[in-house]
Amino acid sequence: MRTALFTGAGASRAIGYPLTSEFLPRVRSELADGSLFAALADRDAEARDRDDLHRFLTGLLPGFESVQADRLPLITDVFSLVEHALVAGEALPIGGDASLRRCRELLKQAITDILLGEYLAPWDEEDPDQVRERKVLSRLTDWTLSQGAELGIVTTNYDIGLERELYAIIGVDVIGQDIDLGFDWRDAATGGERRRPASPRLRVYKLHGSLDLLRCRLCGYVYFNPYGSIAHQVFKEELDSYNTCHCRDDARLELHIVSPSLVREVREANLLSVWRSALEWLRRAEHWVIVGYSLPSEDLAVRSLLLRARSTAERPPRITVVQLGEAERHRYELLFPECKYVSDGLEGFLEAVP
Repeated sequence: MRTALFTGAGASRAIGYPLTSEFLPRVRSELADGSLFAALADRDAEARDRDDLHRFLTGLLPGFESVQADRLPLITDVFSLVEHALVAGEALPIGGDASLRRCRELLKQAITDILLGEYLAPWDEEDPDQVRERKVLSRLTDWTLSQGAELGIVTTNYDIGLERELYAIIGVDVIGQDIDLGFDWRDAATGGERRRPASPRLRVYKLHGSLDLLRCRLCGYVYFNPYGSIAHQVFKEELDSYNTCHCRDDARLELHIVSPSLVREVREANLLSVWRSALEWLRRAEHWVIVGYSLPSEDLAVRSLLLRARSTAERPPRITVVQLGEAERHRYELLFPECKYVSDGLEGFLEAVP
């Protein structure tokens, strides 16, 4: 059965990554203890970047240091404030266009650092939570592979927890022939061009980019590393073959992630191709399994994607929604009244499937 596995932050949380609500408290605590940006290697500007980000956050949120952690807004709200000012051509207390862009890049850098910290940290076999998370990841990997070429992954997540396991099992030497990312790409190790396979073994459509991708602003090509994250290469001070493009020795590569903002627009050609590929796969899929995505009302782009895919499908897909708790049930039943809603989370779902 052709299946679309759609994953959001809750799916990543089940395997050890932070939820959106946890990012800003983490940023604050790591700014305080000086550990923020420690996962970004070979950098001499950590202290300056921390100071700048702290100044920006206290300028945008004067109560940033005093409110309780659970009272801090989502980091999405901060991005949205900055993006709105940029789009409107306005200034904020932290400054005008240059300061706003610098703030946005530092926020993206903070997200990358926190996700890299989780990615690089080894599993602690003495920690019961991590033992459970690793078990969930193993079961999810097995279930995904058991679907064969009939499964395509569509995700809003930046992390590569699931993909790293899948690529290791499939074999990175055949990734170019077997994996469809939704666009042509360059090999991060050799710079060689890879075309989208006609009959992929696995489809992975990352709607908002990923830590294993880097992009050249000059020629537009995206570099992909099937071995793991390469996001840290962006932050190295010196240029080398790992953070520059083959089109020019001085063309520095940049993060290939979209700011988690309510004002965001996806205009980059490769990401537009990803969204188009995701729409087509969702249209053709007979079964949607939506895991850990809360379907927030403000995420208009994803809501539109799902509605358009369902309304243009030859036959309406069977929809299984997997969430931890009942909080999002009404949102899904409003849009997809026929859906099956599973409220015991990804772990419970995996225990129930064959």
